[in-house]
Order: sequence, then structure tokens, then C-alpha cells
Amino acid sequence: MENQHAPLISVIIPCYNYGKYLGACIDSLIAQTYQNWECIIVDDGSSDNSIEVAKQYSDTDIRVKYFTQKNAGPTVARNLGLKQCNGQYVQFLDADDLLQNQKFEIQLNIFSHNPSTDIVYSKAKYFASENTHQLFDHLDLKSVSELKAISRKGNVVITELLKGNIMVISAPLIKKMVFDTYGLFDEALYYNEDWELWTRLALSNCTFLADDTDNTRPLIRVHDSYSKDNFNMFVYGLMVCLKINKDLHIRKYKKIMMPKIAYHQRMIDEKLLEYLKVDENTAVEKAKFVYSKTKLKRYDLYSRLFKSQPHSFSKLVSLAICSTLKLKNLIVYD
Repeated sequence: MENQHAPLISVIIPCYNYGKYLGACIDSLIAQTYQNWECIIVDDGSSDNSIEVAKQYSDTDIRVKYFTQKNAGPTVARNLGLKQCNGQYVQFLDADDLLQNQKFEIQLNIFSHNPSTDIVYSKAKYFASENTHQLFDHLDLKSVSELKAISRKGNVVITELLKGNIMVISAPLIKKMVFDTYGLFDEALYYNEDWELWTRLALSNCTFLADDTDNTRPLIRVHDSYSKDNFNMFVYGLMVCLKINKDLHIRKYKKIMMPKIAYHQRMIDEKLLEYLKVDENTAVEKAKFVYSKTKLKRYDLYSRLFKSQPHSFSKLVSLAICSTLKLKNLIVYD
């Protein structure tokens, strides 16, 4: 496939204080059996040696470029990379992760045999930080992945994505024209931005194709700093649910989405009540944060309620709101 007409793949790597992993990440690109790629590293305001590592590679390999931005999160960094890339295909890769070495070759070949396909993706493998030889199917390094391999467009892939994400950010190889047509990541989202994008593309009738070939997996490093802020993940997950729901005009799709909205709201409420047990001011600020992101009046109510009422009363109000909305959803969507 490597000739003057070989398509260019743009690999976009957001990096924040992952200098100790960045070299191995880039090495996994250099080891690819398909070599017509460019690597665009976007340093997200790192305070470690990330820029030095990026420069070492860019000084010796013209395919490697790096850009810098003030710390704004991976979503903004990926969009900057998309604006700078020149490839016909896009591969996202986090700075602490790797790619198996035939991903580009095999997935470009899949595209060549399926020209109407927009996204080719594979399931991920996971590894304990310093042991790349033992691979697992799940983030917990124990169980089997619950992500489904879906090949199609329209109803099937939309239904699965409404239930939840079907791939990690580094799983797909994507035609660049998809972003030119349907837009970039939503920069209001710090978490779950990939789920929102895949769902938006599915609703726009893009075609997804699952690749179960050996040696085409993204390899996800599991390490101490991998932990996420669960409260914020629920908040941004709720933001995605609400945004997606606005674009749904088919009853059966809304029937899938409404319980997901209710689930995120319930988890956020439980977290807020936990904060309230410990510190009233923290609970109030967290409730204000949720309201600022979702504009749901219940969280404005909570921020005022937490200041004036005991925890037990706040809990009763939360349960009443959850029960009322659940009943409403049952009436409207069942």
C-alpha cells in the first residue's frame, strides 16, 4: 500500500504531564507496518518534560510535530490537532497508550474494500502500566469487555450508542471528511466527549465497521493516575445525555435515553448528599456547578436547599424529585 498515492494518516496525541509515557506512545507509531503517517502532539500545558520528549522526536523525524496550548483539557487539544492535520484519515491516541503495529495497514485495507465506510474500529486491550506483554480485555484487568462490536449504520448502531459508548477514543480510524462534514468534538465536554461524537455521527447516518483482526488493537495503559473524578464524569455524562436527547425525534430512541438521564441524575443526587454530610459549602458549590452545566432547575433548588435545610430533608426532596420524574417517564415513554 505504501506508494505515492498512499493515504496519509494523522495521529493526534493530546498530552498533559505524560512525558514518561510519550516516547513509548510515539514508538508504537514508528513500529507500524504502514508508515505514511504524521503525528501531531498537542501539549496541554504540561509542567513535566513532555515538550522536551516531543521535541526529541520532532528533531529526528519530520513526521512528528508538536503544538502547545494553555491547559484546557483533552477535548480542546484534540480539536486543535484536527485543525492542524493534513491526513485523509484520523487516529486519536492518548499519550500514555499504544497501538498494535498492524492497525494502520489492516484498517486502511478494510477501508479500501468498504469505500462507503466512515469509521473502522477495534476493541481495546488493557495492560498494567509497565507490563505490555500481558493483555486483558477490560479496564479492571480481570473481566471480559462489555463493549459490543457493531458494523452498520442507522438503527442498530444508534440504538447501541444510546445505551452507552461502544469504543475507546483510540479504537477507530476515521475518515477526515467526517469531521469536515459533521463537526469536531464538543469543547463544553471534559469527559464523555467521544461518546457524544460517535452518537452524533451515528445519528448523521455514518457507517461504522468493527474490525476483529489480530494486531489492530489500541493498548490502554492502566496506572495510578488513570483514576477519574467520578462526580464530574456523571455531570458530563448527564450533559451528553441531555444534548443527545434534544436531537432525538423518534419515540423508541427517547425511551432508551430517558432512563440514562434519570440514572445520571440519581447518581449526581447521591453524590451531592454525600458531600452534604461532610461539608455544606462543598455540597452547595457542587450543586451550583451541576446547574451551570445542565441548567436543570433541580440543582439550583438543591444549592439553595442545602443552605437552609438539614440533610434528612434534602434527601427526602431528592427522592421525591427522582420518583416524580420516573413516574413521568413511565407515563410518557412506556
